[in-house]
Amino acid sequence: MQKIKVIMNGAAGRMGRALAQGLGARENMRLAAAVDTKASDVDYGLLCGLGELGFKQELDLAAAVRREQPDVVVDFTSPAAVMNNVRTCLQLHTPVVLGTTGFSQADYKQVAKWCADFATPAFIAANFALGAVLLMRFAQQAVKYMPHVEVIERHHDQKLDAPSGTAVTTLEMLAAARTPLAQGNTQEFERMPGSRGGELDGMRVHSVRLPGYVATQEVVFGAEGQVLCLRHDALSREAYVPGVALAVEKIVQVKDGVLIQGLESILD
Repeated sequence: MQKIKVIMNGAAGRMGRALAQGLGARENMRLAAAVDTKASDVDYGLLCGLGELGFKQELDLAAAVRREQPDVVVDFTSPAAVMNNVRTCLQLHTPVVLGTTGFSQADYKQVAKWCADFATPAFIAANFALGAVLLMRFAQQAVKYMPHVEVIERHHDQKLDAPSGTAVTTLEMLAAARTPLAQGNTQEFERMPGSRGGELDGMRVHSVRLPGYVATQEVVFGAEGQVLCLRHDALSREAYVPGVALAVEKIVQVKDGVLIQGLESILD
């Protein structure tokens, strides 16, 4: 069996190492290189729990791609770096799976254009945890019957963007299924600016950043005499491995220069 050759970008982070360990342990995948903003003198396999792999973390993504000719690059880096990383991969005709969050609508359009220009696919998902994707689907059904809704997302205190990409995607999915509605008291006011959170189409979103969390999201629906709460907890970063592996397996089968958005788009 020919294994899918993977480069991990963002390899030094906790997410990068968890994904590298999970993907590298799969029978149909092989880690070919590890890229990060920090180099290392230690064999990367020892850093991510796979045993010696024969390579170390390196700094130059383009050089690694040219040398290894991977089937796919998996990018979990930072909002500030991700667009340059995407362009680098697509220019070198290497498919890329992106779990880095912080994409704007303009960014999505730009990535789609690069995919078309370089005839190479990309896969972007706000969340690769299958349970989180199911939560969004369930919430989209519930909002048709309980349109008063707010979203609460909780992450570790090192996360850079707020609200999370998952929360934004959830709100967009809710808005697509929900009749527009002005929630709450029209005379409401904030004693402290921002205390009612962000807002999209009349729905509020609240971001919590504390040590101890990996990622948690609640979608809370209110109706007369009742409250419905849908919640997903990612208890460890291993929760994202099956979804990323599914995206990797999907994108290597795509021959066109298309942008695939959302893990939900490839679930049966």
